[in-house]
Order: sequence, then C-alpha cells, then structure tokens
Amino acid sequence: MGWWTESGNPNEAFVVFSYMRAARYNLACLTLVLSGAGRAPAAILYEDFASIGGLSLVGDAAVSGKVLRLTPAKRDRSGAVWLVEKQPVASGFETTFQFQLTHQGGLGHGADGFAFVLQNSGPEALGGRGSAGGFAVSDPDYHHREKAIPWSVAIFFDTYRNEEEGDPSANYIAFCTYGKPSELRWPAPRLAFTQNLSIRLKDRNVHTARILFQPPVLSTFLDDSPVPVLESVVDLSIVMDQQGEAWVGFTASTGGGYENHDILNWSFTGTDISSSLSLVSSHITFMMSACLPDRKLCTPETTIVEHRDAGYHVILPGNIEWGASIPSPKGRTVVVTNAHGIVCWDFQARGSDGCSGPSGNGTPAGAGFLDPDAPAGALIVRAREGHTWFSVNGRSGAGFKNNEGFYEFDLDLR
Repeated sequence: MGWWTESGNPNEAFVVFSYMRAARYNLACLTLVLSGAGRAPAAILYEDFASIGGLSLVGDAAVSGKVLRLTPAKRDRSGAVWLVEKQPVASGFETTFQFQLTHQGGLGHGADGFAFVLQNSGPEALGGRGSAGGFAVSDPDYHHREKAIPWSVAIFFDTYRNEEEGDPSANYIAFCTYGKPSELRWPAPRLAFTQNLSIRLKDRNVHTARILFQPPVLSTFLDDSPVPVLESVVDLSIVMDQQGEAWVGFTASTGGGYENHDILNWSFTGTDISSSLSLVSSHITFMMSACLPDRKLCTPETTIVEHRDAGYHVILPGNIEWGASIPSPKGRTVVVTNAHGIVCWDFQARGSDGCSGPSGNGTPAGAGFLDPDAPAGALIVRAREGHTWFSVNGRSGAGFKNNEGFYEFDLDLR
C-alpha cells in the first residue's frame, strides 16, 4: 500500500481506511468556517447596452448602438466583455441573455462562435482568435503564441466545425475548461457537448439563452425549451477565489470565417454564498491522475491526511465511510476550517437533492444515514478511542462506495 503528499514525502502523511462496524459512538462538535458567509445575492441587469457602466470591454469588443458586439463581422478578431466586479458563483447562479449572429461570411458561411465564461484571471482576460472562441488557446497553425484564459469554464456556442478538433458539427454547445497556465493546450478540453442543435445558432434570428448552475449541475436552455439542451456535472472550483467568486462575461472570435457576435441584453443573479452548498476553492492540491477511473467527479483513490504546523490538511474521498482520522489531544478542540468540495450520491436528482458541499443539503438526512440528524452529504465528525473521525454523511452500507467527489479541509487544534 502506498500514499503520497504534495511534497512527495510519505512520512508527512498517513492514510486511514475504515469500514466501521455498527456500534454506539459519541458525535463530536463540527465547526465549519466558510469565508464570505452572509453575503447578499448579486443581481445584475442590462436591458440593453446604451450604458456600459460596470463592464470591461477587451480586444475587439465594442458597443454598436445599444448592442454589445463581441466581434465585428471581420476576419481574425477576438473580443471579451466582463463584469468589472467579481460575482458569487459557488452556491449557484442563473444568467439569461439574448444573442444574435449576423453578416456571416468567409469559411463555413460564418464563424467561429461565442461563449459565456467564468474565470479567475481578471477583467482584462482574452483568449485567442479563430477556433479558440476568445477564451481558448488558438490553433498554432494559424494564430501563433496566442494565450488562453486560465482558471476558466466556458459555455461555448460554436458555429464552425473544426474537424481536426473533433467538433461534432457547426451548430453545437460545449462546456469547456482550462486550469493552470502551464496546462493550457489546443483544443480546449470539453466536459460535455451536444451533437447538433435543432435551433440554428447563426440563422440571424434573436435567440434567448438561459444558463443555470445548481451545484454541481450546470444546465443550458435555449429559447422557450423547458428542458436543457445541455446538462452536466461541473466542478467550478478552479474558477473561484476563496470567497466563492469569479469574473463572469462573454468572449467571441472569428478566423477565416466571420460574423457579428451580438449580445442584446443580459441578466445575472448569484446565489448567497452562505447557502448550504458551499464550494470554496481556487486550486486543487492533489494530482488529478490520482482520481478513480470512470467517475463523473474526481474521486481520489485514497484519503490524505497531511500534518501541518498547527494541525492537519485533509483530502477525504466521498466514497469511504469514516475515511479519515487524527489523534485527539486531551484538552484541545479540533476545528474544521476552509472546507470545500463537491460530493454526489445521486446524479439523477438535481442540485442539492443528490449532491452537496461540506455543510450538506440543508435538511436532516433521516434514518439510514451515518448521522440521521445532520444534512445529507454533510461533513460529519465523531470522537472515539482517542481519535477524531471524519466522513461524508451518506447512507451506510455497500452503496456508499458509489459516492463521487471529495471534500478538502484544514484541521486546527485549539
């Protein structure tokens, strides 16, 4: 059996696996310290763009009349527009906007598309031209040395089929993501995508898009459809700061094909970060290669408990009952801080009915759970025989191993 830590020194960590027999235990008190709790929800509304106060326009983005034009219908352009102030996204958000793509020309009778993007790089961020969509790394054969937007997740409305990138069509939506600057590559990794939409994005008509994030489910709706055209589990931790906030906005690009990429209006509403679903992180501190295969969410292969100056740092997989423990020194209190992550136990349920952050889904779990009085999915604690143990609050038994995701947190001894 092996284990590892950030430093690579196995003596700095111990791995605990436990499948506890039924017995009576004392539940210890759990304190979750979540930065930014109590913030009021954000509400942004632009009925048009006659005024662009609060917005940062980058690259070729400009206002045309009362329309926000991300790129004009000209070759090799890229533009971006961001809200200057970061917005709360950790506990969920909803955004709605109308768009219109016109004056198509060049390759593919119009290209390349636009994206709604969440990112943690800044309000001047801009990616490449052509197939990059204004957020990704450009095709090196056409646009050399153009940078992408690291720490980003994009909902890309793609209007040109780049067969060399594996595009399914010239009319699809994809969820794309980028992490560390050193890991940026072309093309952008896709988390999920449609094959070919029934609605034609570049038919020159006005279309309405609604994007809804109910952690950890990201959904995109088009026009009056009551069901999403694309929906997937997405971990937004890479785009957020420690307050659960990110910059939000739009990007677009053209290459050998071109079109006007216009946003006509826009509303954005973030959810109070003190919600029961708290996903607060700006980085992942373990190797993604250490995740179990064939999982929708990264589920670490092992528990990691790393000793630090005044306590411990823990990475707890969601599929191991009472999977981590530390010694409980007499006269000292164990306090959980900086808890973040996502755990899912039911992917068929939407939002908090089947997934949660470390404070759980808000209501007592009931019979069959490790702690019936704590919310489902909550990070729970118990003390027994000189140790403090930690677990996700799931249904006890064989089904627990099917949970996905992880919680990451610090333990202070006070």
